[in-house]
Amino acid sequence: MTTSLSEPTALRYEPLRGLALWGEEEKAAALEVLESRSLFRYYGPALQRRVETFEERFAALHQAPHAVGVSSGTAALTCALIGMGIPEGGEVIVPSATFIGCVNAVVAARGVPVFADIDESLTLDPTAWEELVTERTFAVMPVHLNNAAADLDPILAVAARHGLRVLEDAAQACGVGYRGRPVGAIGDAGAFSFQLEKNITAGEGGAVVTRDADVHDRVVRYQDQGGQFTTSRGGDRGGTAGEAFLGANLRMTEIAGAVLSVQLERLTPMLRRLRDTARTVRAELADLDLAWRRLPDEEGSGGDLTLLLENRMAARRFVTALTAAGIPAGTLYQGRLVHQNPAVRAGRTAWGTAWEAPGRLRASEAILGRSVTVGLGATMTDDDVAHLVSGLRAAAAGGATGE
Repeated sequence: MTTSLSEPTALRYEPLRGLALWGEEEKAAALEVLESRSLFRYYGPALQRRVETFEERFAALHQAPHAVGVSSGTAALTCALIGMGIPEGGEVIVPSATFIGCVNAVVAARGVPVFADIDESLTLDPTAWEELVTERTFAVMPVHLNNAAADLDPILAVAARHGLRVLEDAAQACGVGYRGRPVGAIGDAGAFSFQLEKNITAGEGGAVVTRDADVHDRVVRYQDQGGQFTTSRGGDRGGTAGEAFLGANLRMTEIAGAVLSVQLERLTPMLRRLRDTARTVRAELADLDLAWRRLPDEEGSGGDLTLLLENRMAARRFVTALTAAGIPAGTLYQGRLVHQNPAVRAGRTAWGTAWEAPGRLRASEAILGRSVTVGLGATMTDDDVAHLVSGLRAAAAGGATGE
């Protein structure tokens, strides 16, 4: 979940996904790696090759030839930008409603973020970002937010018109589809997160998916200190195959690979259940005048329940009513756009000021601020769903939706 949660007296259910389904299989997989004493992915006394196995299965899930496991979702975004060949100072267009990791990744790749409006899908407005393209623009980063895809086809069309790279941030949408295609494998590269709240989790971790062999090669090298182990030849580290360049240590551990391989088995049925739950709730409330977030692809979504209220005050009242009933709910990112973060607004990086303060995006402020997302949990019972329906109905009947 990416919502701000008020503290209710008691939650009726946990808004957890992959973590809620942890069981003996995850424990056994982690223990096997521990007992092998081979926690490093490239060698050990009894190497299990768990990261390599996870990468192969993750790539297959996304119908792509390449996947690289890394240490976090932010690392995945950074590696993907490096893999695509971002030049120093290259601009990356980022939606205004997203996690700060998107900005941090652009900065880590020595790029410059440029902030674009969202629409009522809460993702990048396909009609609004083209005017931001300049001769310095390198890529656009659509973010698939809270288990729903951004509207990729028109975004891809604009990118193709200007010769731009497309990096999908699928951190919050592992397993989600867009018009029959898995998100994260539609653009030039896709980045995923396996942090604690995500659809599958190892506590931390990330992955890059791509169809481009050159992008894959650069990602593999960069996450491994420029290829210290991936290009080893005999006893020599950082071999000479290909053009050498320096990198970072953003490697995934064998324990993470083992746990994620188990979690991957749970992903598709979990998302189907969450999607069915969201549809049931909306159908049960069809008689009410509720404005739901626009989903560019309802069939491919991973289960989202986000309302758009009249204004910020109405959203706050609605959240208060739901949390009082033990229903996890909140406004996405507390209603604050990513460039309203003080450091982002000031362009203040670890090595100095990198850009001037961006202007306000009032349309995006208004949309995000009046959003209310209800957390869905992987272990919700039918009684929990019924309670959720009655809680939403009571909040609406109590006047929480109005002025």
